[in-house]
Order: sequence, then C-alpha cells, then structure tokens
Amino acid sequence: MMVFWALVALVVGVIVAVGLARLLGRSERAVSGSHNPQALSVVGSALLSSFILVTAFLIASTWSTYNTDRQHTYDEARSVTTTYWLAGKLPPADRDKVRAGLTVYASQVVADDWPAMGRHQTSEEAATTLDGLRVEVGAIHPASAADEKSRADVSAALDDIYSKRLIRAADVNYSMPSLLYFALVVAALLLVAYPPLVGLTANGRNVVVLSGLGAMVGLGILIVIGLSHPYSEPLAIAPTAFRHALEQFTQING
Repeated sequence: MMVFWALVALVVGVIVAVGLARLLGRSERAVSGSHNPQALSVVGSALLSSFILVTAFLIASTWSTYNTDRQHTYDEARSVTTTYWLAGKLPPADRDKVRAGLTVYASQVVADDWPAMGRHQTSEEAATTLDGLRVEVGAIHPASAADEKSRADVSAALDDIYSKRLIRAADVNYSMPSLLYFALVVAALLLVAYPPLVGLTANGRNVVVLSGLGAMVGLGILIVIGLSHPYSEPLAIAPTAFRHALEQFTQING
C-alpha cells in the first residue's frame, strides 16, 4: 500500500510538472530566452529555500509526532500486559474473569480500534470492555488485607490503561494547522512552475528534467501528509504492540 501511494505521488508530481512546462514554456519570453540571470538566480534560490524550509519543518514536526504516537501505543500495551500479570494475584475466579476481559480488550483494539483510528475515531466496543473491567474489579470484595492489596493494584493498573487510552484517542484527532499545508503546496507549485515561467523551453530534455523535480516534490508532500496522519495509509502505525501483548498473555499463562 505504501508503494502504491508513493507511485501515485510521483505520477501526480510528474503530470503537474509536465503540464506547467507545456503551458508556460511556450510564452514569448520562454521562446526568445530573454531574461536577467542575476535576478532569476536570486528568485530561484529564494523559491527553493522556501520549499526546503517548509518541507523540512513539516517533516521534522510530523516525524516527531509520529514516533510519539507509536510510543504511546507501546506504553498502553505494556500497561495491559502489566495488568494481566497483576491479575494473577487475585483469587482464581476473579483472576480468570479479569484476564479474559483484558484479552478481549486487546483483541478489540487490534480488530476494531485500529480501523476506526484510520477514520479519526476510536472503538466504542473496546472502551465499553475496559469500563466494564474497571467496574468488575471495583466490585470485588477481598477476604483479606493481602487480597485487597492485589485488587487495589489491579484497579490502579486499569486506571493507567484508561489514561493511556485517552492519550491515544487524543493522538488520533491531532492534526497540523492547515495553513502549513497550504504553504507547502504553494511553495511546491512555485518551485515547479518557476523554470518554464522564466524561459525553460518545453523540449523533451527539459521536460524530463522538470518531471524529475515534480516527482520529488510530490513525494515530499506525500511524506508530510502520511506522517501527519499516523493511523491512516500510506504510513499507518500497525497494532504491533497489542499483538505482542496478546502473545505475552499466552506466555504468562504458561
């Protein structure tokens, strides 16, 4: 899927570049080649610097956010695994009920939450399962002080899962200011349109070179958009952390 979207971005960039070259490269100035080299050099450098500045800022910002969001999924899955282990100290009936609920929750996160997060939502079923677990643990009546300590530990661990789930839900709805995307698109269009505007003729060799520029610009825009939506294609974060947690449940049981 990631390769598909990369190819789409490259093709779109090429089409835009070729279209601008064919449209703007037939002007009288382009055909005659009359221009001021010093002025064109300054303007061209400014346009390139603007595009690099905006792209570098957006990639750095979105990459940092992307890694943070991915780390949040591992933090939550680690809390789920810890809670599963702590539930082993409860009386057998309560232990089995809590562990079964945690298994259902982790499975729902993988099967329901992740597709929903691609649409900037979260699964109501998974949230309901977690809330039900918290209620069940709160209703346990320990027979001794030691059992109460175990119940309190599990309850605190479930609260920790709940807090980290809220963080993940907030990550899903975060987005970069739209003005930054607008600036990126404008800088990209000006950068690709500049050569034919100032005299690059629309012959085959020049069109090929400009096509390469358009392809790289399109790919840069795709990277920015993909990183800014970490749970959507083409760079979607996978539910690896929760799949690993389900594997650890089996190991703990063993």
